[in-house]
Amino acid sequence: MREFYEQNNPWALEELARRFLEAEQRGLWKADPQVLKDLKDIYLEIEGWIEEKMEDVKGEFQGGSVDVMTKTDVKEWEGRLDFNINDYLMTK
Repeated sequence: MREFYEQNNPWALEELARRFLEAEQRGLWKADPQVLKDLKDIYLEIEGWIEEKMEDVKGEFQGGSVDVMTKTDVKEWEGRLDFNINDYLMTK
């Protein structure tokens, strides 16, 4: 999985690692100490080669961009995203 992200979307790989580290720091995930050390090492490695890839980019730019789209932006989503929240809530 790491190889796929390295080749296709290193920013997503960096985000995954960062979120795991944040979850552990906030007490949401109890990682094995060796797993946590490896994850920190991998995160620093990823961050380093992302910065290297960005050296050719000119201007005030860091990281990728995120485009937020809604069902009004993509007509094919109409009807697929409509739901009643009560259908998903557990009630007694």
